[in-house]
Amino acid sequence: MLEFRPLLGMAVLNLVLPGRLFGQVADGTRKLSTAETGCDASQRVPTDSVYEADAVDEPVKAEHLPIADMPLRVREALTGRSVFRFIIEASGHIDRCSIELIEEDTPAWSDAVLKELRYARYRPARLGGQKVRQRVFQIFTYHQDGRFLNGR
Repeated sequence: MLEFRPLLGMAVLNLVLPGRLFGQVADGTRKLSTAETGCDASQRVPTDSVYEADAVDEPVKAEHLPIADMPLRVREALTGRSVFRFIIEASGHIDRCSIELIEEDTPAWSDAVLKELRYARYRPARLGGQKVRQRVFQIFTYHQDGRFLNGR
């Protein structure tokens, strides 16, 4: 699902992609800590199946995610691009322990996105009329003057 909305002089592209488009995590990608993702390792690990976008009747739908608390240095950046991988639970919440940073151009932009992503809600995937867990990749882009930043 593609959504583009200018927000306070920036553009945010929310694109949920099937997992098979990206493959392995690139070498040199920053590993996120449990503090950064908000993962509570003491919580029960879900045992339900996790589906890819092409295996469900209705894939996850990304909602608009405003990035409200950007650090000043991000506002000065010309562009930023971050790609995250995570699992959306049947409830529409993100499994915080599954959040992975796949690619980033500007660490400060990734940090600003991650802060909001931890609390984001999605319309969950459906399979056979039932809400199910789905793995997604999501691209977030930033451009200081609000222009769309083309993905690769």
